Amino acid sequence: MRKNNKVQPANQVQVVTSSPEISQKAFTTIPEQQGNQKQIDPRLIAGPLADRGCTDILCLLLFIAGMAILIVISKEAYSKGEPNRLLAMYDPNGVACGFDTNADYPYLYFAIPFGDYFNRTVCVKDCPLYVDENSKPTSLDCQPNTLVKSCDQKCDAATALKSYVSSNGTGIFKDFLCIFNSSILFDRVCYPDALLALFDNYQDYGSQFAMDVLTGYIEDLTQTKEAIYCSFAVAFLMGIIYLFFTRLLAGVLVWTSIFLFLVGLGFGTYWCHQQDLYYQGIMDDTTGKYTVEQTNKASDNQLTFQYLTYVMYGVCAFTVMGLICIFNKIRLAIAVIKTAAMCVKDHFLLIFVPQVTAIILAGLWFWWVYTAAYVYAVGEIKGTGSSPFAEVTHTQLQIQYIWYFIFGGLWINAFIQAINNFVIASTCCFWYFAQQGAGGDERAISQSLYRAFRYHAGSLAFGSLILAIVQLIRIMLEYIRYQTEKVAGSENKAVKCLLRCLSCCMACFERFIRFLNNNAYIMIALTGKNFCSAAKAAFETIWANSMRFSLVNGIGGAFIFVGKFCISIVTLMIFYYVITTMDYFKEKIFSPVFPCIVVFIIAYALAVLFMSIYGMACDTVLLCFIFDEDLNKQNGGLSASRCPETLKEFLEQPEMANLKQA
Repeated sequence: MRKNNKVQPANQVQVVTSSPEISQKAFTTIPEQQGNQKQIDPRLIAGPLADRGCTDILCLLLFIAGMAILIVISKEAYSKGEPNRLLAMYDPNGVACGFDTNADYPYLYFAIPFGDYFNRTVCVKDCPLYVDENSKPTSLDCQPNTLVKSCDQKCDAATALKSYVSSNGTGIFKDFLCIFNSSILFDRVCYPDALLALFDNYQDYGSQFAMDVLTGYIEDLTQTKEAIYCSFAVAFLMGIIYLFFTRLLAGVLVWTSIFLFLVGLGFGTYWCHQQDLYYQGIMDDTTGKYTVEQTNKASDNQLTFQYLTYVMYGVCAFTVMGLICIFNKIRLAIAVIKTAAMCVKDHFLLIFVPQVTAIILAGLWFWWVYTAAYVYAVGEIKGTGSSPFAEVTHTQLQIQYIWYFIFGGLWINAFIQAINNFVIASTCCFWYFAQQGAGGDERAISQSLYRAFRYHAGSLAFGSLILAIVQLIRIMLEYIRYQTEKVAGSENKAVKCLLRCLSCCMACFERFIRFLNNNAYIMIALTGKNFCSAAKAAFETIWANSMRFSLVNGIGGAFIFVGKFCISIVTLMIFYYVITTMDYFKEKIFSPVFPCIVVFIIAYALAVLFMSIYGMACDTVLLCFIFDEDLNKQNGGLSASRCPETLKEFLEQPEMANLKQA
């Protein structure tokens, strides 16, 4: 049960008691510095509102209907789509190997393993494989076509290659068919083993060496799989350790970085000034040591470095004054970062939320890619005769289905991410206001998940819908750019530049939507508003506290980047040390390079998941702090009163204490 908190009225402030019976529409009016009236529900003094109802139900129904349409499209694609025909290889007659008249001939074979081999193909029943030249077959069991009319041996591969190299043409191979050793590739193509040896012998391409290296790398993954599995746990442990050090060393790291930045600016200014003096000395030289050309060149350089020195002095002065002006805001950003680390530490199970989300998203995209093959293969699939690959023709309705299927995948993806962000934000809101015993919930994560589905699934669907639309527009722009370049080539520079600029603008707009959505989800977690109201309130709060948000996101973003880098590098270093020093591994591996690359990718992916909690927690703590601050002003206070210890330390600094006394 939440405690009833009665707020004493301050001068010229209308106060409404925060009893549970008060309607959510009852607000306290707090005058802002600009003279506007900002309304805040006084019940927020006890934390996220418990009195809430379902929001954006219409959008939830739209989401359910959209997913139902997606299921119908998928079911139709499963019944009519033929991805096997889409992935099949086609002979020069445009018939797929393993289908129709080629039903008994499933493999594509290259009649000549060089030159114009890509178009001179034939479907065969079995790929030729022999031990030596004595057991080499003289013909293949194949289905002749317009280019390869007979599958009898009509050339020797080595001799034919010599002729090709000397003639530099394929006209002499019009009716040729070379029989060579081959292996089955992707269960569809007879891959010419002999081609590698021929190129090694005659053109020195080193293909066989490349294949040996690739085989060795794959074998290394098998030999080091135990260490690779352990790297998951190491990366996870590094993430926990990084949070611990962030709590202790955030301030030190930030101020050290600022100091090093100032030192760099000072060194750059000094260097520009010294260059100015150096070229000035050449101009003032009266000994005749320098030529007229050198003196003229020195004059130009001296003027450049003189102006550059003035600019650097201005940048240094502006930076120092700026740091003095935003000193307390930087300290607030550091305190927010520390507080976010405390929240994750206190709700340890929170670190598993992104991991579970990632598993769900992986399953989603596996299903989406699998079904997309069927959706795309619903069209008319046929061979062109000039390429072994299929060409697909779709009707206008089928094209609309494809685009809707892409949009549906983006919407589900954004919705799952929205649930992830809402649960993190709601948990942090519970934790923040529970610090002073104001109504926290020990089951914050499960309660947040319950609220996401019970009350705010519609709002989360609304936010994810906007994000999915923006992402779909980006994909359409990329598709238009691809088609334009395909038709017009690289000649039309203006169109290419315009499309790239539009893509860049949409990418920036997508990042803005993500940022606004995340803060809207925080506002929904706090107040229980619908998406539009929450987004409007979040935008107004961000706009009114733009410097705070900029610093927190800037400094927090730097910490997140450093966290990703540190977690990945330390995990990689431990893995490298283990596989290169332990006899169990070092005597079996071909090279540590490929396993290290795989481990770095794994560690970085886990670091991204781990640090995503951190970014969301920073935004939530800052927004809660601002609400706490505004709510406290109605009691005559100057800043937040219900904040955690790390933020309280910031408020209890001498500068803030003097401000309160004033």
